[in-house]
Amino acid sequence: MRENTNLITTPTVKPTLGVVRNQFEAWRKRRRCRSRIPESLWQAAADLCREHSMGEVSQVLRLNYNGLKHRVQGSRDRGLAIGQGPDLGFVRLDLGAPIMPSECLVEMEANGSKMRMSFRGVLRGVDPVELSRAFWRQGR
Repeated sequence: MRENTNLITTPTVKPTLGVVRNQFEAWRKRRRCRSRIPESLWQAAADLCREHSMGEVSQVLRLNYNGLKHRVQGSRDRGLAIGQGPDLGFVRLDLGAPIMPSECLVEMEANGSKMRMSFRGVLRGVDPVELSRAFWRQGR
């Protein structure tokens, strides 16, 4: 004989902890020995964890804490859209194309003097414009 697993219909008002506790007690009175808890009752218990702690819900409903925790996490995971993870508080910055190491060659000639500057990668502590000015000042 099959057990009726539709103990909770879709209510317009969220069931309270007391109402769900009464539903669990009614199910326990008429269940067969060692039968599984209906999915609708597990869902009602998981829904209560939005307003109550898992410890309180598991204690009042006489449920295994880890079993309830697994159901609560599963229902939260199913609520996420595909490709969307939980909000971790990170801000994503789009910096455009990655900066590749650059190479630059500058050759200058003035009054018979020649200067050649070759730079690779990121310039740190070197100002090519200032070096150019120094070269031009010296040639005067």
